[in-house]
Amino acid sequence: MASDLEQLGPTGFQDLAGALAVATFGPSVQAMGTGRDGGRDLYHLGPLHWAPNENQPGEVWDGYSVFQVKHKERLDALPGDNARWLQGQIRAELEKWADPQGGRHPIPVGLVFITNVPLSPVPVSGGHDQTLKAIRDYIASLNDASHDVGDGSERKAKYARLSRIRHWRIWDANQIQPMLAANRDVRLAFPGFFTAADVFTHMSELTGYMAKDDLEAGLRAHARTTLIGDGMIYFDEAGSGDGTGFPLHDVVIDLPMTATDGPESGSVLRHVLDNGERLLKPSLTTRRGPRHVVVAGAPGNGKTTISKFLVQVYRAATLAGGTDLSSDHRNVISGTQAALGRIQRTLPVHRRWAMRIDLAEYAEKYGLVEDATLINYIAEKVSKRSDLGKISAQALMWWLKRWPWFLVLDGLDEVTEPTVRKRLIQRVTEFVTTAEAEDSDLFVVLTTRPIGYVENIAPTQFERVDLDYLHPDEAVRYGERATRVHVRNDVERIDKVVRQLAVAAQDENLKLLLRTPLQILIMTIILGAAGRLAPDRFNLFWDYYNTVFKRERDKPSSLRPILQEHGQQIQRLHERVGFELQARSEAGERSFATLTYDELRDTTWQVLHDAGFKPSGTDADLLNRILTAATQRLVLIAPRGDAGYGFDVRSLQELMASMYLSTGPLDSVAQRLRIAAPSPHWRNTIIFAAGHLFSTPQDHQHQAVVELVESVDAQADARLGTVVPVGPRLALDLIEDGMARSLPLWRDRLIRHGLRVLSEPEPQDLLGVTRTLVRFADSGDSQRNIIANGLRDALSGTANERAAAEAVRDLVLAVADEIGTRGQTRGLSKVRPHPGVLVKPAPPDGWEDFEAEIETAPSSEETLAATRRAAVALTRIRHEILIDHEDWLAVEAALADHASAAIINGALQHVVAHEPALVASLRENVLAFIHRAPIGQQLRHHSS
Repeated sequence: MASDLEQLGPTGFQDLAGALAVATFGPSVQAMGTGRDGGRDLYHLGPLHWAPNENQPGEVWDGYSVFQVKHKERLDALPGDNARWLQGQIRAELEKWADPQGGRHPIPVGLVFITNVPLSPVPVSGGHDQTLKAIRDYIASLNDASHDVGDGSERKAKYARLSRIRHWRIWDANQIQPMLAANRDVRLAFPGFFTAADVFTHMSELTGYMAKDDLEAGLRAHARTTLIGDGMIYFDEAGSGDGTGFPLHDVVIDLPMTATDGPESGSVLRHVLDNGERLLKPSLTTRRGPRHVVVAGAPGNGKTTISKFLVQVYRAATLAGGTDLSSDHRNVISGTQAALGRIQRTLPVHRRWAMRIDLAEYAEKYGLVEDATLINYIAEKVSKRSDLGKISAQALMWWLKRWPWFLVLDGLDEVTEPTVRKRLIQRVTEFVTTAEAEDSDLFVVLTTRPIGYVENIAPTQFERVDLDYLHPDEAVRYGERATRVHVRNDVERIDKVVRQLAVAAQDENLKLLLRTPLQILIMTIILGAAGRLAPDRFNLFWDYYNTVFKRERDKPSSLRPILQEHGQQIQRLHERVGFELQARSEAGERSFATLTYDELRDTTWQVLHDAGFKPSGTDADLLNRILTAATQRLVLIAPRGDAGYGFDVRSLQELMASMYLSTGPLDSVAQRLRIAAPSPHWRNTIIFAAGHLFSTPQDHQHQAVVELVESVDAQADARLGTVVPVGPRLALDLIEDGMARSLPLWRDRLIRHGLRVLSEPEPQDLLGVTRTLVRFADSGDSQRNIIANGLRDALSGTANERAAAEAVRDLVLAVADEIGTRGQTRGLSKVRPHPGVLVKPAPPDGWEDFEAEIETAPSSEETLAATRRAAVALTRIRHEILIDHEDWLAVEAALADHASAAIINGALQHVVAHEPALVASLRENVLAFIHRAPIGQQLRHHSS
């Protein structure tokens, strides 16, 4: 049976062409992938040996050979029309090769056109011979001087170029079909050849093996069950509804993204779906570079929603057309197709079996279990949702080898305990490398927040893309869609919310809040309740709590009396629960944190007791009523099944934890924030807390926040605060949050401290830094001058500062285009060093001073011994000499001792300017663990 080459689509067909070329000529065939490739879809260097066939003799092309792929989406009814289409495509390519100014170099010795168009084999008059004749005729026309105007130099130059191409071949559909028949592994690697209904119904035929046990029925049952069960989104996950779910495909939107290895922008759905259409089977793929994707996004940026929808897309593609589907299944599939249609996409042609894993749940259950592999956990999850008994890990590995997979690993940032996180990353790396070794077509998407993501997981396997903020126009459209789904047919309310969002999009302060799907959803809820929008993120989220609180208080329900009379205690309960869950979720065994009923009861008892009530005596009834309310939903605290009670949205948990940390005497608050500042797990909580302190017109609170940021790295030897500071990044986070936007005194001090990031050796994530600096500069002339002067200072500074400033300057225009800045802001791309200022000379090597500082430091013999061991380890790490775990342990042990840490921190000051690789190693292998060390107990101590 002939394969349907049109069904593959252009990306799939190009991969097929590459796989056939590799199967025919070996792995020396190089693919160029999508994008501007200079006419080279594939190329080969060296002798290319052609076996003879019935149409053409065998020969050897020695040199540079190019393959160009031409896919026609829909074939015409008349074969001659298809042939003429192909001839037009080839003519256009030849004109580009012939053009001396076209930039296509070098000229190949041989050119192969691969197409899904079938060319008639009739001698002389058939499509095959006519296409080859069209090529010869075009070249001959370039050697004909009869139509020259002038000296014919342009024609001669074109002929000189094309005459270097000595060999021509065409692989049309009639040639590809027998090649597929002869290359079974290639044929079976492309599920796009099969109808969706065939995927499970004829699994054993498609793989060439009998299905193991009940794997076929189990996988199909799992796909059907999860298509319905995982296809809903609950607005009350943000505390905003009555528990009614809404189809995910009705509210999902594509999100802008930027690749971190360059300023190229795009959208995450398109990027992932494009990658998923590629054949990724190592033995056949022509893709070079990382196969998998890390999607990094700020809190509320929609990572989980996007990941759930992508899994739905692949499940819908797998099940569409099946006969054993209910009307609900078909509705989800058609809804998913409609959602894809909004971004001009269709269901994937390259079908993949899809699975999503919540990494926090996985880490909580198996993070400390030595032999709990990822494939074992996947098998357990599939077995629970199939109702057909246990499916073994061995059976799933068998399936992974024989069918393409799409696996989402969601929420790496929620796994914070250092040992568990390290083990989890190791398991992810083992899984993808094992799949590659087993020649599996696996595509993995891993999501995380960018703060604290320093591991750069398996860079040969994973590329990183960052979710960007929504443009105000996109935000308004999303707000309208979310409101329509949420309030259904209330046209008046929808119009009101959309009008107010449109007004907010024109407001210089409010439009900065129209950034993430969560914030926009919150804005629609506040506006729908006749509220006013706050100009900063903390007040936006806090107003949201108050909106939900007032709505629940005014409802005629059993909650009403409690909320009316005890609003302060309810708020304090939320704050305590938020803090407790935030602290628990950083511990290895509680990544997925909840409170049990008894724990919630104890917390409620403490809140009432602190307020002067007698929860064990006369106020026991009040305690019981609050607990009864919590079993339904108490504003934002919600029951989470058998797991207990908690917040469904992590940002709301962090909001409440921030209120807990930022309440009380200012000195105590500052001490808590100082403890939490280095921790990636607590960063969003710290930003909310700073926003809380900035939300009132209290200069002493504003000053305390800014001075904390400026001094947080002083006397922080245990985490090498002056070697790898956290203060500049924290300052940029606060600037990005916008809390000090209308307070120039504090705003300008924060941004100036943030500019110190340019002094770091090879600072991380300069694209993200550039975005913050450009956004700040675009907000006013004074702000732009601060950034320009900061860049001038760095360009006149040390070699490290100059390199960082030049990198930022080079990114300015791309970021300005991405954000849509004013023209003056683009001028930052042309900033030069201060005139007349001599460039600072390179500092001395510094290692002699490093050693001298170690040896001359006044310390005990015990401290000196630990310090020397760390110094030797640092030297080995610097030279990359047989680094082992003991080296890192020696550095960690020295930093754990106050006296030794001070010596090491001081000694490293002499060398860090010359040792960016050493600093990078310390970030990843030592400081990542120190920054992530659980601090909940310290914070509890300073809160008591």
